[in-house]
Amino acid sequence: MKRVLVFILVLAMVMCLGGCNGSDSTGEGTSASLQISLEDWPVIDGATALAPYYEAMAAELLDMPIEDARQYVLCSTTDGAYTNLINGTADMIFCSLPSQEQVDEAAANGVEFECTPFLNGGFVFFVNKDNPVDSLTVEQLHDIYSGEITNWKEVGGNDEEIIAYQRSEGSGSQTGIYRYVIPKEEIMPAPTEKMIGDMAGIIDVVADYDNGLGAIGYSYYYYVANMHYTDQIKLIAVEGVVPSDLTIADGTYPLINQSQVIIRADEPEDSILREIIEWIVSEEGQKLGEENGYVRNADL
Repeated sequence: MKRVLVFILVLAMVMCLGGCNGSDSTGEGTSASLQISLEDWPVIDGATALAPYYEAMAAELLDMPIEDARQYVLCSTTDGAYTNLINGTADMIFCSLPSQEQVDEAAANGVEFECTPFLNGGFVFFVNKDNPVDSLTVEQLHDIYSGEITNWKEVGGNDEEIIAYQRSEGSGSQTGIYRYVIPKEEIMPAPTEKMIGDMAGIIDVVADYDNGLGAIGYSYYYYVANMHYTDQIKLIAVEGVVPSDLTIADGTYPLINQSQVIIRADEPEDSILREIIEWIVSEEGQKLGEENGYVRNADL
């Protein structure tokens, strides 16, 4: 009788363990602590640089392979995602903090944003790999983009004109330079050929040997390091600190950007969106970010 009881107990333990699969970012064979049905799944949108996170999150919470989960999220880029959140065609977006224009547009439509930081990132500047300048101060970056510094020799480089590329208005990167380096009213007007519409484009023009030796551009660390990396550019140290996973995690890099998950502030307290946010800032959500190459929020 004792042998039968032991066998039953062992069998029960094996069955229990068999139903608990380890979590991975693909969503295949995983079971997150929060599970959501397709019927209850909200409309999720966001920035290009955060798409790998919210795609992986969808795979986890819908419990399906990431290849299948991708069809249940949008990627309208920062400007489009904010527009969709304001007009109600998106329920939750993953972006940087909104620009003042986006806040004003929301207010004009009776919408207030509720932003929750969930990952650490860095706002970064890059130059062509053959540019001898390795580090700039925030003041020097300000003066480059105000038009006060126009030649690389003024900051220890070659006698070469600085070609300061910018991003389009409303993009997360353009909002970033206004927030971290130079106010909008102080930045020099950019001719059409120096105003780049997409994140990949600004990296490509700086990487190009023929046109990029004098160029400088900016973006977010994760996108440059993980989504559109090229060895034809180099990241500039700011105040002597090179942006990296380590310097962004410990806060020594001076231009820290916290990624945000954003909903409308009037979302009900029992909303599934608030359950998702609670999961995102939990250990599970933070671990998912690390597994996909992001830096966890040091405050969580």
